[in-house]
Parts: sequence; C-alpha cells; structure tokens
Amino acid sequence: MQFAHLLAKSCSDPENPPFEATLAGHLSKVIRAALIIDDHVADALKEMMPAELSERMWHDALFCAAWLHDIGKANDHFQYMLRNNGIRQGVRHETMSFIIIETVFKAWLRKFWHNYPGWFKSAVLFSVAGHHLKFPDTAQRTGILKPEVIFLGAHPQMAQVLELGRVHFNLAETPFVGNTRYSLVAFETLEIKELRTRIERLLNIEFSPDHLRFIAMLKSMLMCADLAGSALPQKELDMENWLNKRLATLVKEDDLKLLIKQKIGQGRLKKFQQNISETARKTVFVEAGCGSGKTIAAYNWAARHAAEKKLFFCYPTTATASVGFSSYLYDPNLEALLVHSRVSVDYRLLKNMPPRNGVQRELLHLGLEAMDMWPASTIVCTAHTVLGLLQNTRRGIYGWPSLVRAAFVFDEIHSFSDLLFAHLLRFLQLFCHAPVLLMTATLPPFRKKALLKACECRGGVEIITGPQEREQAKRYLLSRSNDDNAWQQCLEMLNSGGKVLWICNTVARAMKVAQYAHDIGLPVQPYHSRYRYRDRLVRQRTVIEGFMPNQPAMLAVTTQVAEVSLDLSADLLISEYAPVPSLIQRLGRLNRFADHPERLAHALFLQPENGLPYAKDSEEDAFWKQIQSWLDDVADTLPKSQMDLHRAFLENAETESNIENVPYCDWLDDPARSETNRHAIMEPSYTVEIVREEDLTHALLAEMAIPMPFPRNKNWVWKSKGRYIIAPEGAIQYDSFRGGEYARELGFEII
Repeated sequence: MQFAHLLAKSCSDPENPPFEATLAGHLSKVIRAALIIDDHVADALKEMMPAELSERMWHDALFCAAWLHDIGKANDHFQYMLRNNGIRQGVRHETMSFIIIETVFKAWLRKFWHNYPGWFKSAVLFSVAGHHLKFPDTAQRTGILKPEVIFLGAHPQMAQVLELGRVHFNLAETPFVGNTRYSLVAFETLEIKELRTRIERLLNIEFSPDHLRFIAMLKSMLMCADLAGSALPQKELDMENWLNKRLATLVKEDDLKLLIKQKIGQGRLKKFQQNISETARKTVFVEAGCGSGKTIAAYNWAARHAAEKKLFFCYPTTATASVGFSSYLYDPNLEALLVHSRVSVDYRLLKNMPPRNGVQRELLHLGLEAMDMWPASTIVCTAHTVLGLLQNTRRGIYGWPSLVRAAFVFDEIHSFSDLLFAHLLRFLQLFCHAPVLLMTATLPPFRKKALLKACECRGGVEIITGPQEREQAKRYLLSRSNDDNAWQQCLEMLNSGGKVLWICNTVARAMKVAQYAHDIGLPVQPYHSRYRYRDRLVRQRTVIEGFMPNQPAMLAVTTQVAEVSLDLSADLLISEYAPVPSLIQRLGRLNRFADHPERLAHALFLQPENGLPYAKDSEEDAFWKQIQSWLDDVADTLPKSQMDLHRAFLENAETESNIENVPYCDWLDDPARSETNRHAIMEPSYTVEIVREEDLTHALLAEMAIPMPFPRNKNWVWKSKGRYIIAPEGAIQYDSFRGGEYARELGFEII
C-alpha cells in the first residue's frame, strides 16, 4: 500500500489530513511547544542545571529530541495501524525512532553529535526512546501485521521532516534515504539485537549526577511538549497563545496576603508565623504543636518565598488535602487547584468546596486534565503527587512545567512512611534550588538527623519552633486507664455536655466501641477508613460539625484518621497505645484551640490486645516498652504542655532507623530505562479498594469504593473493574453508620 501522507495522528480522512496530524506537522508543533515551555521555565532550569552545562547544550538537546522523537512513526506498521483499527504494530514507534537515528541517520548526524561530549547523544536518544514511559519495549506480540517492519525513508514527505532540524542545526544537505527493512522474527532480541548492543554502548559512559539530572529533565520536557503539541491542536486551540497565557500564571504576593487577612480577620500574625516568612534560608523546618497556626504561617511564608513561582501545598492524605483546599483557597481568583484521585467526587459531594475557576472548567470540558497544573498558581495535593515524579508517575512528569519553578510546603511529615520520607529526602537533594517549608508537630530524632544531612546541599535548614507561650502552656492531664474507668469518665463528660474523642488502632475495635456506645444510648458518631467514600465524607463532616461550640454532647469513635484529618477540640481523649508521635498528634485534638487554656483536659491511655497495625507479634515487647517509658514521664497526674510531651519523647526516642536515604529513583537512576509503576513510593498497602456488587449501579465506582483489608479467605477470587475489586453480593456487610466488614458466615476473618 502506498501511503499518500506520513501520519503521526489518526484522523477522519487520511487522504486529506490536517497539517498537525501529519508527521511533519506534529513534529513542528511539538518543537514549538517545547520552545514555549522552555521559555517560561528557563530561569528555574538555570538554577537546577550546573554551570558547566551550557544553555546552548540544553536548547540543542531539547530541539533535537522534539524534532526526532516520533521519526519512528514513519514505518509501515504504524501507518497501517492509524488507518485500520484492528492492525497491531510489531514494535513501538519510540523503539523505531531510536534505531533509525542510530542507523539510517548515523552518518548525517555525526557532525552534530561531535559538538558535544559523548553522553549528550545518549541524553537525546534515551529521551526519544522513553517519551511514552514504555522503553525498552519487551512485549511479545501475536497477530502482528507481518514479521518485518519497513522504515519509509523514501517517502516524499520525509524531506519535510528532516528539513525541520537541518535548517536549525545547519546540517549538511538533507540526505535521500531509501526504505529500510527490519526483521521482527525474534523481537525479544530484535535483530534489532543490535538495539541492546547499542544501548549498552551508550551506557558505557560515566554519567555524572549532573548528566543524569540533565537526561531526566530533558525527558520530562519532551513528554510535556509532546502532550501539548498533540492535545492542543486536536482541540483546535491556538497552541502558542494558550500556552503563553496559562504558563504565565504564578503566585502573587498580594493574593496570599489577602488570603491570610481573610482568614485571621482583625487578628494579627503571631511572632513565630512572621519569623517563618522572614528567614532567608531555602529550607525551613517548623516543629510546632497542633493548633499553633502552622498553616497560616505556611501561606505567610509562601507570600514571600513563592512569589512569581508556583506553589505546591502537599498533605499526607486526600482527606487532609481536600480540607486544606476548601478551608483556605475558596477564592476562585487565586487560580488554585486541588489534585488527588477523588477530586471529582469531592466536588460532587462536598458542600463547602470552592467553585472551580474558569480555567479548570475549560480543562475539564476539553478533556485536558493532564495539563491542569500548568495554569494553576497554587496546587493543593497529596505528597505522592509531587514525590511521584521520582518514580516516573505520569501525573508527576506532566506537572513538570510547574514543579521545576515551584516552592513547596510539605505538611505533617511525621506521618510519612519510611519509604515516602526517604523519597522526600531524595527530592530535597534533587530540587536543591527550590524553596521548601517542612512542617510537623513532632519528628523522631533519627528522621530529623536524616533530614538535616539531606539538606546540606541546600545550604542547611532553618529550624523554627512553635510560639513558646503556647508550647509551654499547661493543657493536659495524662493517665493510664482500663476500659471500666474509661467508660465511666466518658459517661461523666457526656452527661456534663462535653465532647469525647475515643481513638482505636483498628477498625474492628472502633466498630466494637461505637456499637457498645450506641447500644447503651450514648450520642456516638463513628468515623474510620472503612466506609464508602461518599459516606466517609459525610461521617467526617458530621464529627467535625458535632464538635463545634454550642453543639450538644458527642462521643466520636475513630481510628488513626483523627490524627491528621480532624480539626476539632475534645474535652476528653481516650486513646489506645500507639507510636509516641501518633499519641502526640492525637493529643493535638484535645484542648486544641486556646493558646492559654482556662482548664486542663484529661487524656486516658488504654493498652490494646495487640500492637496492630504498628507492630507484629515478634516486635510487640519493644513497641510496648517505648510507649510505657514515655508514659512513665508524662502520665504522672501533673499538668503537661506540648513542650513537655515533646521533651519526654526525645528522651525516650529511638536513635536509629532503617530509613533509606537514597531510594532507587526511576526518573533519574537508569537513563536507558523509562517505565512507570516499577517502584512504589509507599510500602505495600494491606488494603484494597472494593465495591460491593449491591452498589454497582448506585453511583460512580469512586464514590462507592470501600478500602478493605485483603480478604483472609484463601478461596476468594473476585472480578475487577479498573482499579476496583468487585465483592459478590453478601460478601461485605455494610451500614452507612458502622461501615463495612466481611461476612463471617462466608469464612472471612474479621480484623
């Protein structure tokens, strides 16, 4: 078959395609998009790039990668595939691009490559090959068109494609190349067996950390340029005007100062909140008790340090991100964006969500959500959104034009798992040019030590503690307890109209406590993770509103979700033993709001039947010992302050940890491999998102999904829909008040 046009994109009429659907047209659009994006992020790139790597080297690499990234689409398999939906290609076009550059055009490009060190060519080729995060392509395909692929070098439009780079780089006259055949008989070794040989040869170069960063940045820029050059023309948007307008949206100091003024009203910023903003250090670590005003302090810091940049405000969970977004960024003129996996559900179900601004509505309408971070000045998200870049998540890479010129706030960093915290440390080292604010109530000494070491390359860390008068104010009376005493004090507090927060370590125990309270007629509201998402939002709002002043007595029975997602103040706290930083966080929900409480509030601590989910059986002795040592110091019937809790923790804390300071980073560490989802940024979860068969037709799956532990029944084999497991009818007993649990009669173990 003779192809009238070399296509890069499918179109309704391949015989008369729009220019942007042709290979030459698409490449020209991607080149232009790359140059526009580069112009907007140039200053940030200079900060991130070492001085010895010249701007010209970067610009030449970017232009060359954009020019050649899809040249491999000029093969008969790909052209057939675009014209016939049922056709399967035998080799991905990125692999073909790599091979063609290295074989067909090797002699023509030799002079250009020789302008730069040997690793420069590797940078371009690995970016070209990896721009879809599917390289190397090792798939063994059946039913392919034919066992050979032909590069259509003799096609008349190939001259157009080559001319795009020849003029820019002042190369020799465009060569005429014939068609080239490649056998696919043994795709695993690709005759194209030479592909592996060439990769090994290109890798047989000593890449410095700066070279590796250059390659990672180039790959990210190319992927974003390819996204813009493909999506915007397809939507019939003026690509140049759209990009220039959207990418120019940055944080304005006056906007954030107005946000702060709206939040504090006639009040004034505290001294420590001002100190955080006034520091000249690139890295600030704030260790201040719960309720001290860290979030306002963070926005005050950002008003100075994120001005004329992008701002990423990173929370540990989707729930905390949503609350942080709706509580502060309700002015649509701020061009703020909420990013996490359930944003659309939050907008559907949460009444207090601020309206989407015009740009967000446009992106949603046009289906351009992959670029939603580009026109936002402030992005509120989970930490995984930002740190996911290090493991090649698409969301992270497509956020590159914003990430590379941003200031970052990471909140509640004590709650990060060891692996996520290690990724934070690696991020701080790689993005050493970016202003970063780190916040927590209490950080274990070994984590603080690792943090300080990681930030040596950033010029050190400014450590700021909370306001001394608040930190030293006596607000707690702590004591060990048993169940009978806890219930007695709970009843007394409720009878006096007070608010009681009871925190269990497992959902099963929280359900048991809540059920008992309900059975004896107490005003109880449970809240944990094992609800349908839509019901969890209702549960959270019910508890928060129920603890507001002038509301009647309430007992809230929760799990660890109370540590970071509930902005409330209890009159009595009852908590099971947990790691000490978690206990200090839980105490942050007790007597929370007043800087100088008029009265002390009581906290009772119960030793549960086991250490789940924090410690296995073999680890429990050491686990209990550390908690008991801390309680020996603070549960002595004497009034305690937040500073007292923190000081006792430091005296009893472990000094060693298995935190890996340098986790393997797919984005950076293996330039020849570009894949996603190879390495996690979080430890494996013990839960899975399950939708009951009874709920399939009631709403979106994301609304009905319940995070459940993996079934302990060895015989379970259930269907799935996308990321969700479908539980057969009757497998999960569910109530919107209690939550979900496996049906015992079907042989599931309840935990």
